[in-house]
Amino acid sequence: MAVTNNLKDIRKKRNLNQEELAQGTGTCSKTVSRIECGTRNASLEVALRMAKYLELSVEDIFELEE
Repeated sequence: MAVTNNLKDIRKKRNLNQEELAQGTGTCSKTVSRIECGTRNASLEVALRMAKYLELSVEDIFELEE
């Protein structure tokens, strides 16, 4: 099973750059980039911070593929 996300699409629809999202969630822009590209999975804490910052549920951002 793999975790996928639509973080990049959400971020772009909200006119946010990676640095802005990183600052709003307490991470760095490299972490945001790696999560968007799928080379890194978000930790539970980062996923929750992103969901809170974007005012979405974690499931709206991340999906578990079977």
